[in-house]
Amino acid sequence: MGGVMMIVALGWGQSLACTQVVINEDHCAFLNGDATCQQRHGAALPFCERGACSGATTGDGCVAERPQPDECYSPCGGQSSFPDDSSCLDGGTDSVDGGTTTRTSSTGATDSAADDTGTTSGVDPCGDDNDCRGGATPFCGQAGVCVPCSAVEEPDAACGDANPDLPLCIDGQCVQCSPRNPASCAGVTPVCDAATSMCVPCREHMQCEPAACNFFTGACLPAAEVAHVGPGQPFVTLADAVSSISAGGQATLIVHEGVYAESVSVDGGRTVAVRVSPGESPTWVGPGVGEGPQLVVTEGTVIIDEQQLSGNGSSSTPAVVVDGGLLWADRTRIIGNVGGALAADAGAEVVLRNGFFGGDINDVTAIDVVQSSVTIVYSTLGAGFGAATALDCDVTAVVDVRNSLLVARTTDPEVACGFATIETSVSEAELGGTNVGLGEMSVAWFEDYAAGDLHLASPPAAVIDAALWQQGDPEIDIDGEPRPDIDGARDAAGADVP
Repeated sequence: MGGVMMIVALGWGQSLACTQVVINEDHCAFLNGDATCQQRHGAALPFCERGACSGATTGDGCVAERPQPDECYSPCGGQSSFPDDSSCLDGGTDSVDGGTTTRTSSTGATDSAADDTGTTSGVDPCGDDNDCRGGATPFCGQAGVCVPCSAVEEPDAACGDANPDLPLCIDGQCVQCSPRNPASCAGVTPVCDAATSMCVPCREHMQCEPAACNFFTGACLPAAEVAHVGPGQPFVTLADAVSSISAGGQATLIVHEGVYAESVSVDGGRTVAVRVSPGESPTWVGPGVGEGPQLVVTEGTVIIDEQQLSGNGSSSTPAVVVDGGLLWADRTRIIGNVGGALAADAGAEVVLRNGFFGGDINDVTAIDVVQSSVTIVYSTLGAGFGAATALDCDVTAVVDVRNSLLVARTTDPEVACGFATIETSVSEAELGGTNVGLGEMSVAWFEDYAAGDLHLASPPAAVIDAALWQQGDPEIDIDGEPRPDIDGARDAAGADVP
C-alpha cells in the first residue's frame, strides 16, 4: 500500500468507520527513510514518502522525487517527518529546487551529507562521482544523486575504475574479492576471506590445492609444479624429486606409502613442500649408522606436514639440520634419532607446530639452536637421561615457545635456554610466568615414551588446561583432533589433545 498504514475492511458493506488500522512495518518511514529506499531501489526511487501524498509509491513508501510538502517527507525514518527529524542530512537546511534536494551548510556552501569519516547518508546531489566523496554512496547515479555501486549500470566496472584494488561490487560495496569470485586474489594474499571480502595470506594447504601453502610468505606454491613420490610414482625417491627442481624453483611433493631411507639436501634457493598423500603413512628413516641427517636445509625453504623422520643412526648429527635455511614443520614426528631431532644454525629460521620432537635418547639434545630463530607452538619435546636436554640454545638465539610440553628423564634441567621466551607451557622445572612446573616426569604420562610415542596417556591434570589458544594457532592437534578454536580458551599443552 502507498501509506504508512493499511486500511483493512472488516466485512462486506461496512463503512470506513468500521475499519482496522494495521501498521505496514516494511514502510521506509518506519525504517531508515531515504537510506532504506536507496538500499532497495538505488537511484530509481531514492526518497521516502511519509503518508500517500503523491500516490505513486511502490508499497514501501519509496518515490522518485522529493515528497512535498515537508510533512510528507521522511528522510531519516523513525516515523518522523522532515520537520520532526532531518538529522541524517547533517543538520543542513533543505530547500526544494525542481524536485532535487540541496542542502546548504552554515557557511552557505552546498554540502553533501557526509561526516568527517566520509560516511554518506541521506540524499546527495551530484554532477559526477567526484561530488560523492566516498562512503556508502560513492557513485553519481542517473537521477543526479549519490548511490552505492549496486545502483549503477555496470557495478564491477565502476568499482574497478574507482579503485583497482577493490574491483567487485558486493552488497552495495566495492570489495577486493568474494568466495565465489576470488580471481583478484594472488601473490602473498591468495585467499578471499569471506567475512571481510579481503584477500589474505594462505593458512592451510587446502587453500592452495593441489599444491601447498608457503607459510613463511602466505603465497600458494605453483599448482602446475606438483610431483608424486613413492613406489609406482613418477619419482621413486625424495632425493630424485628434489633434484628435479631447478635452482630458485618451487614445488610440492606428494609422498605415498613407503619407507624412504635416504638423505635429502635443499639449497639453491629452492622452495619445497613435502606433503603426505591422504590416508597414507610413509616413514623417512635415517640413511644408516655413522651417516648424516635425513634432511639438510641450507639456502632453501622446506615446508613439511605429517611427516615422520626417525631411525637416524648418526651420533654426531641430528635427523634434521637447518643451516641458514628455513623450515616449517606441522604435525610432524622427528623422534628416535640417535643424534637428536633438529639443529638450527647460522641464521636459520624454524617454526615447529603440533609435533613430537626428540624421544628417550640419552646424552642428546632434542632441539639445539645456535644463532638462529626458532618458534615452537603446541609441541612436545622429550629427552633421555644424562646430559640430555629437550631444548638447548646459545645466547644469540631467538627462541619463542608457547603452549608446549617439555620433559627429560635426566635430573638435570630439561631446558637450557635462558634467553628463550616461554609462555603457557608445561615443564618439570618451574619456569615462572604463565608456565606450569610439574616436578619430576613419569614415562606413564605418555603412551610409549621409550619408543617415541609422545601421545598423552595419564598426564597430570595441569597439562590439560595449561595452554591458551590464540587466533592463528592450529585448529587441530597432531592427530587431527579439534582444538578449542576460541580466542583465549584453555587447551592441553603439547601436540596431543588426550
